[in-house]
Amino acid sequence: MFAAALKESEALDKAKREKEQQRQAAEAARKAEARAQADALATAKRDLERAIQAVRDAKRNGRSTVEADAAWKVAKARVIELETGAAPAWAPPAPVQEADDAGDDGADVGDDGDDASGGDAAVVDGAVAAEQA
Repeated sequence: MFAAALKESEALDKAKREKEQQRQAAEAARKAEARAQADALATAKRDLERAIQAVRDAKRNGRSTVEADAAWKVAKARVIELETGAAPAWAPPAPVQEADDAGDDGADVGDDGDDASGGDAAVVDGAVAAEQA
């Protein structure tokens, strides 16, 4: 009876230790995420300040402000997104997504897959070959 109580006590202690470790890990992850969010917001605000200065410089020098205004719009949208959690409706599409979409058009894969390597391309690029067919 004593041995059973001892085993039960050890099991409870072990469960408490594991639960505490999980809680500490979750708290550390939450803190790291908050730190990353704060760093991203600080970077976005610096980018916004640079964009504002670029617009001012362009106006002062009598140059076109189209590029500077576009950069300001992107920077401002990023700050708003980081502060509120959602991008504003007027925000331009993210340039990173456009670059990814351009790389995923399959033009290079299709040229290499059908003519040059035959069966190997179907194995390596199976999903792409199926989409193109």
